[in-house]
Amino acid sequence: MKMKLKQIVLITSIIFATLALAVAQSSTSKKPAPAQTAAKTAAKSETTMPAHNASSGAPGLLPSQAEVEAALKRTFGYDPGVSWQIVDIRASGIPGIAELLVSINKNAPNHIFLPAEGQRAIVGEMIPFGPNPYAPARAKLEAADGPSRGPKAPVILIAEFSDLECPHCKAAQPIVEKLAADFPQVRFTFQQFPLPASLHPWALKAAQYADCAGQMNKDAFWKYVDAIFENQGGIALATADDKLKELAAANGLDATKIAACAASPQTDARIKKSLELGQSLNVNQTPTMLVNGRAVLGFGNIPYDNLKQLVQFEIDHAGK
Repeated sequence: MKMKLKQIVLITSIIFATLALAVAQSSTSKKPAPAQTAAKTAAKSETTMPAHNASSGAPGLLPSQAEVEAALKRTFGYDPGVSWQIVDIRASGIPGIAELLVSINKNAPNHIFLPAEGQRAIVGEMIPFGPNPYAPARAKLEAADGPSRGPKAPVILIAEFSDLECPHCKAAQPIVEKLAADFPQVRFTFQQFPLPASLHPWALKAAQYADCAGQMNKDAFWKYVDAIFENQGGIALATADDKLKELAAANGLDATKIAACAASPQTDARIKKSLELGQSLNVNQTPTMLVNGRAVLGFGNIPYDNLKQLVQFEIDHAGK
């Protein structure tokens, strides 16, 4: 099979083996692997979906969930301490190659690229490549309509996909604030990306309240988000409505109106739209930041000077 260089670059680990062996080599250990930059980044982000998402791809051209499950069971079945979840089975964008996302022990998903013959796989990451690699992502981000700050005609856009119950998102928020101060020529957009209730029970409710705060008062939205992050430890599903209304009132918002808005189908539709936008951009962990269309995962773990260099580099390559 011929593949254009523009289409795919696989990094991290490139391992030709059986599918089961490929998954096993990527993350079988119950203890953390020796620290590596990519591993640290993934470990300090959170996975998006806890179960198979049955994503796009022509039926019959993708392996079935049962086939992937059988390969995983053949590898890990001996060890009751190892669990796995099939996050997604989808077309990779490369003819004849499927992309599998598999989470081991609830860690960030491993990307596995499986040719149609099904006996060997490539474990790694597909990245945009070419002279203008992030143009498709930038085109999709034109639909980003979350609360924003910065100039109306920015040099570049930075979009953050975040979950308000996610502790890594909380830790990363001061970095976003610092970037906003250091790069006033950039527009920052906050996209709601709540993880499933099985992982974060009150994340969706918080996203609904915060979305309504953004609809009512864009300036107060940022204070409200900061307040939710600050009070993460004091919020539980049973008391989330009361606590979120309390924080809304403390930040100059009408708690009664926000609660009514949060329960509306229009708000659910906006949250769904934001989730679908993230999924179309292959967001599968939080926080994820897209800088000029370039995905930056686990940015809370990147030294700030390096992160600034990356943002400036993308400013220098605006539109490219």
